[in-house]
Amino acid sequence: MSPAGRTASIGAFVRRRRAGWERLAALSSRVEGGSLSLAEVEELDRLYRRAVGDLSWARGAFPGSDAEGYLSQVTARAYGALYRKRAPRGAFRRFWLVEVPAVFARRVRLFGLAALILAAGLAAGALAVAADPAAAAALVPPSVRSAVAARRMWTDSLLGIAPGLGGSLIARNNVTVTGLTFLLGLTGGIGTAWLLFANGLLLGAVTAHCVLHGMGRPFLAFVAAHGPAELTCLLLAGQAGFLLAQALVDPGEWPRGEALRRRALEGARLLAVAAPLLAVVAAVESTISPGALFPGAAKAVFGIGLAAALLAYLWRLGVRAPDEAQA
Repeated sequence: MSPAGRTASIGAFVRRRRAGWERLAALSSRVEGGSLSLAEVEELDRLYRRAVGDLSWARGAFPGSDAEGYLSQVTARAYGALYRKRAPRGAFRRFWLVEVPAVFARRVRLFGLAALILAAGLAAGALAVAADPAAAAALVPPSVRSAVAARRMWTDSLLGIAPGLGGSLIARNNVTVTGLTFLLGLTGGIGTAWLLFANGLLLGAVTAHCVLHGMGRPFLAFVAAHGPAELTCLLLAGQAGFLLAQALVDPGEWPRGEALRRRALEGARLLAVAAPLLAVVAAVESTISPGALFPGAAKAVFGIGLAAALLAYLWRLGVRAPDEAQA
């Protein structure tokens, strides 16, 4: 068959059968998101069997065509919808002990990339202010510079806020930054990388500015209790954002939309860990971190221990997760 004739045959085949394939894809999606009526299940089964026949025909008549590739994806998804296993009674436990750590361990290189970008920003901010103290005017917020000039910690005011209010305001801000870091993965990872770098730049600049003006010790004592866990949550959001970027830039064998859906589900699992921890971080930042009630060494032990416990949980359980937990 000539190329023109082959193309025409594929086009006619697709036009004749496409409506059924699209209906099959729609029903499969609804199974994943909820449930179907008995009539819809029967329709799903009927359309699946017809699509399998179409796939067999396409493989023989049009091997390597887009129609064959699309049918392969549609039938695979429909098979999973029809024959998926029921969620076990321990689904909640499995989610936290298998699925979430498995995503972290499987995509740990993206976590490392996020950490590298954050560290680069931190180093850039610290070196810029250390080399030229005047750079603080551009990198350090005015309220922080004013407080440092008066040799007082601008964070001590948190203790004067009504109980719970300070923590809720901090939590809202942290969740917003974390969610934005994830969603900006849709920019191909550029927005995610910029937010990570910018947060590191600010932290590095403020740290250097405080050290240069003799306020380094109280500042580090403030961030020691909550900073490590907060930055770990930001890195998890960065890891999740880079998953979205990966689906857009290199979807692999999946259609880009399907790859994006799968990576978004993986990213959501990482954020499921970060979100509750950010609530804990906010409570610590508004109560334990400010003031001198707790010694700096105790804050550091607590903060580093909290972040280390999170990473140990994700890594140790993740590397032992069964293959079936992979997406």
